[in-house]
Amino acid sequence: MAHRVGKDPFDYINGVRLEKSRHGMKKRFQEYMPNQASIDKLERVDQKHYLIVFSADWCADCVAYVPGLAKSLMAAKNDMLAARVVDYDNYRDMADEFRVRAIPTIIVYDRNWKEVGRFIETPQKFGTVEEELCAILDSKRPVEGQG
Repeated sequence: MAHRVGKDPFDYINGVRLEKSRHGMKKRFQEYMPNQASIDKLERVDQKHYLIVFSADWCADCVAYVPGLAKSLMAAKNDMLAARVVDYDNYRDMADEFRVRAIPTIIVYDRNWKEVGRFIETPQKFGTVEEELCAILDSKRPVEGQG
């Protein structure tokens, strides 16, 4: 399973082989200012969720969004959110198994390993990766006025 294979997002960033990408990710991580309302929501997540992130060091969208996710998770300090980054090139068979066609792909699972939603390449509905993550987490709860 991916949670045994991947790395913590921060460890992943520090271990990126391609120097230009590693430098870009570290710089982005340092400079990134997560959306505070999203961080507040992530802090309040009270059920275990697993995030599997497929990334590669040559991918510009990965350099852009994986550090934001790492910084957001670090800022939220919530051990109910467990994230692992899987190298797309080294685990292509796993990527196929998870139906990953573009990267980064962030797949969110609930505590029973049922997929709740996924973020593919860039934010689709909101401006930031942490806002997208909150939307995915919120999508499993019925919200008044929606549906």
